[in-house]
Amino acid sequence: MPSRQSAPPRPGLHAGLTLTSLQFTSLKFTSLQFASLLLCLGFAGTASAANLALNKPATGSTACNANEAPAKAFNGSTAGGNSDKFCSAASSRWLQVDLGASRSISSFVIKHAGAGGEPASFNSKSFNIQTSANGNAWSTAVSVSNNTANVSTHPIAATSARYVRLNIATPTQGSDSAARIYEFEVHDAPPAAEKLVQVLDQVPQFGIYRSTEPTTYTPPAGVLMWKRGTEYTRKLSDAEKAKIGDDVALRIVYHAQCDLYDRFASAFFISTPKGIAPTVDTPRVTFTDFISPFSDMWQGAKATRVYPDAPMNPYAAALANPDRDIWVGISGGANPQYGGDACEQHGVTDPAIAEVGFKYSLALVSTQALTPASDPDVIGLLSRSSEKDDSIATATVSHTANLGIATLAVSIAGYGASSGGQEYTNTNIAVKLNGTQIATFSTKIDCASYEQFSPRGNPGIFRNNNTTNPRSWCPGALVPMRYFDLGNIAGKTLQVGLGVGNPSPWTADSQYVTSVSVLEH
Repeated sequence: MPSRQSAPPRPGLHAGLTLTSLQFTSLKFTSLQFASLLLCLGFAGTASAANLALNKPATGSTACNANEAPAKAFNGSTAGGNSDKFCSAASSRWLQVDLGASRSISSFVIKHAGAGGEPASFNSKSFNIQTSANGNAWSTAVSVSNNTANVSTHPIAATSARYVRLNIATPTQGSDSAARIYEFEVHDAPPAAEKLVQVLDQVPQFGIYRSTEPTTYTPPAGVLMWKRGTEYTRKLSDAEKAKIGDDVALRIVYHAQCDLYDRFASAFFISTPKGIAPTVDTPRVTFTDFISPFSDMWQGAKATRVYPDAPMNPYAAALANPDRDIWVGISGGANPQYGGDACEQHGVTDPAIAEVGFKYSLALVSTQALTPASDPDVIGLLSRSSEKDDSIATATVSHTANLGIATLAVSIAGYGASSGGQEYTNTNIAVKLNGTQIATFSTKIDCASYEQFSPRGNPGIFRNNNTTNPRSWCPGALVPMRYFDLGNIAGKTLQVGLGVGNPSPWTADSQYVTSVSVLEH
């Protein structure tokens, strides 16, 4: 199907987002539409190795619900919402697949809770993988004790087996006792080599309150620096676009320096006509928001935080689009030299160091080849918009979706540090399309698993989030981007509304930072 990127540009038209959370409603497609939707969303791409366990007979410990049975972990999908998984809260949690015959096995891939759109705090922490020729005698092939990733990959020396079993000892990062496995893949070849596009490398984050441009740093050739050293972006070259595959993901790395506090940032994407460079005011689409941990450059290994890769497979074709210039960047900022920061505590006065709160690196990573996709257009409606009212409404826009279907992307979190501010709560969000409610979700998050990344932080932030200390974001974590099927939108204009469950007015410094986009198909 032809790309719409060659059409004349229209206001707010972009391509690119991040898949960190996924939810669909009202799945009413023809078979052609559904197959094309899967391709657009990256669920029908070229695999790096055959998944021997796909749709094979599965057994497991007692499921949380009848619709979360073992077979869900072998259906090849994480796209069916929060029930598209195997869930078990049994005292002994296990999942087993029969490959049907003895097969040569070289790797395993486990897609944990975060890969299906649930909080990363629900990712399995400790587990092992066993193989067997007969289903009775087992050999342990993999043992993991401290996983935090949404997707974990486990290569092994080639071995022959018919049965594979996953035993989950610690099902989450906190106290929740339910194991959540969206996919358990068994592969006949090692994982493909990673193709990496290093977009930005340790770009410094200067003070958000400074009034002059930095004089101690010059961006590398091709990197645009905006807002006095708090925003950076760079155009992808044709060679870099060629590295983007169906499974492309965003990798963000934090490098601590002087500012030890948690600060807010976002990764974004701008698509422009060939040869046209963006400006700071060019409309953009937010990939994902994230928050820095509490750390500084004297914290050894904990001076670096590698965030979990944020899957962006729905936007692979847009990022690789040869007909547009694609710019990827970070918007952040720090607050060094506020009086008593880490550099001042250590007597550092060199402005090249002291003026920098921390640094960020940003990369795109892929292992698969790129399958030609259909409509890569994304309509950016809101990008990190500071909303002060409990009723949020976007402008009404038209679309050019090839198939007349689309997906809605929503990211929202409350901020406000004063007493009673929206930083210290979570809420339910009602999602509306053209005035009709299509979904609800909660911004609740458990920060316990992120405390390990904040050696200079207030431990109380990360504790009792399910009871007396609610939150909707965590230092050192990504803010989830949630996705909703919009169904048939042919012939319709689109207006999106969000209802915040915590009624306004809020404290003067409170706001809900909101990003909304429509992904066309």
